[in-house]
Amino acid sequence: MPRLSPVFPSLAALAMCLGCPAKVPTPEQQQAAQDPASPAVVPTEDPRVVRDGDDLYATESAPRPLPDAPALGSGKPDTSNGVCKLFAPKLADPHCCPFETGFDAERIQKLCGHALYMGESLQQSCGYFFLPNMDGGAPVSLRGSKINREDVAAAAADHDLRLGRLTKNPEFASTPVPGVEGALWSEADGLHWAFLPGWSSVRLISWADDACPIATMPEVLKLIAEAKPPAENEPRPGLLPIARQ
Repeated sequence: MPRLSPVFPSLAALAMCLGCPAKVPTPEQQQAAQDPASPAVVPTEDPRVVRDGDDLYATESAPRPLPDAPALGSGKPDTSNGVCKLFAPKLADPHCCPFETGFDAERIQKLCGHALYMGESLQQSCGYFFLPNMDGGAPVSLRGSKINREDVAAAAADHDLRLGRLTKNPEFASTPVPGVEGALWSEADGLHWAFLPGWSSVRLISWADDACPIATMPEVLKLIAEAKPPAENEPRPGLLPIARQ
């Protein structure tokens, strides 16, 4: 919808611009409509209108969120950026993931049995969020990143050393992922990590117990591991992440 003029000659004109009937004007609004030197009074509770300084916009075409309103993609999926389906449960300023990991939103949604893919956002690693069911539950996520290692075994060894210290378990060690050649994974306190081969940099996938059934995760990790990396400067294939074939 085009940007609305900051000054309206009458509430009837506002109604015409917004495509639905206006509320009955108050005496102050009637006076403002009769006085061409006075700006039109728009009900502040009208959900169709956003005020940006002295300008008014139809809600769906406002140039930026209202002050104190959540940023686009924070708490609600958003595709208006034209790059990705953006979502974060709560971030001040969410951003699309700037790199691919081989993740495939639609196929992993089906594999894990989730009702809806909510979107992605970057917070140190790329988070991919799903809604398990449509009954108002909290979203769950799998996270993906590329780490500064070329060898899966070396990357997993560094991880195992740190986790062994944190868990006070000197025997902590990653083990092979069933059915995914060259991949290693580990688990501690309901959190999981998997190191995947196949690209120039090792990819790390992490998730919590409720993100996907553990019996399904080898198939999920195989899908990600076997995805082809994008060519240099190759654009994203679409708003949703996919595993390139």
